[in-house]
Amino acid sequence: MGNGRIRKNETLLWFGSWTSQIGNIIFDYANSVSIVAVCAGKPWVLAIYQSSERMIQIVFNLIGGAKADKGDRKRILIITDGLAALICGGLSFFVETGYMALVMVMANALLSVVYAFNSPTYKSMIPEVIEKERIGYCNSISHAGGEIIRVAGPIVGVGLVGLIGVRGALLFDACTFVVSAAAEYSLTRIDKAAGTGKKRSKLLCDIGEGFAYLRREKRILFLVLLASFVNFFLAGYNLLLPYTDVIFQGAMDHFYSKALAMEALGGILGSAVFARFANRFRDNVLALLLFLAGTGAVLMLEPVLALTERPLLCLIPFALFGISLTAFNIQFMSYVQIAVDESYLGRVFSIIFTVAVLFMPLGSFLFSLFMDLANVNSYYTVGGGIAVLSFTSLLIRLQRSKGSLTD
Repeated sequence: MGNGRIRKNETLLWFGSWTSQIGNIIFDYANSVSIVAVCAGKPWVLAIYQSSERMIQIVFNLIGGAKADKGDRKRILIITDGLAALICGGLSFFVETGYMALVMVMANALLSVVYAFNSPTYKSMIPEVIEKERIGYCNSISHAGGEIIRVAGPIVGVGLVGLIGVRGALLFDACTFVVSAAAEYSLTRIDKAAGTGKKRSKLLCDIGEGFAYLRREKRILFLVLLASFVNFFLAGYNLLLPYTDVIFQGAMDHFYSKALAMEALGGILGSAVFARFANRFRDNVLALLLFLAGTGAVLMLEPVLALTERPLLCLIPFALFGISLTAFNIQFMSYVQIAVDESYLGRVFSIIFTVAVLFMPLGSFLFSLFMDLANVNSYYTVGGGIAVLSFTSLLIRLQRSKGSLTD
């Protein structure tokens, strides 16, 4: 396959992913603003809107992964983005009607189902259209763009809703998904036979085969379990972060928003650096574990720097956290895409996403009960948990490597 086609596929993947992300962010912003305006005295409506997404993902992620492995991945991506466009376009007709809140909750639920099929399919499609030595680089650039969109997306959403209203913003969403589907339609597979000749079987059997594959592949199972426990502690971090406004009250205004900006900046910087050196870390699990250890270590710096009573210094760990977590996420996703048999890739990713959805609410609940959120020393708990987890995994990995050499 020529270099021109490789570059074209990479550009199309990035463009399709970024336009979808923009659409998702604007969709959530427009809907949240509308629900708050219409149901100001009914906060439970917004709670249902937000919580329904995760509940649906738990149910449909595994189904989406199985379909990704047994169907034509390119076709699934095009169809799911097309459905997302129809949902956004259809929802726009209910703006400023008496049914708006109900329809928005239903539309969000439908989009969650669509996303449960789209997300594992997109991740598992990458090895079909990108050569293995370029996967790390491709993921790095995609992640960098995603971080920029995560920061700029709400600002764009505010501007769009203010300029063209909620209905116009929803129609704009529909267009972003149409553009994403068009980009996916133009993708060219490396292997022309990929996506064809897949035998269809019973859904539950397909899902069971995915779990059986993970059980056989110990190295990949090890990383999936590791990522699951990491998400548990990251839930504590996400819960703790908004309370930095309380922790640093009087020392710096809006510390939380500045910490988020520093984390995003670190993510962009980490993506750019990793893109340059992606091939050096390909298939390197030890590097992945070291990136994870760095993620925990920099969080443990926060209580130490807080003793200096210099809030600007206290922002540094969040930038370093963004760099380390980005490096871990890119390396983890790239490793899975390279190491997993392509016929099981969708199911493996669906299991990863499902376990993440399960572990993060559990972590949020337990940390809310047992951690003092207004105490900066709580970062020792979250960062220390990640550091202990990563160093324990590192020791297990080294022990296994040593054992395989002596056998």
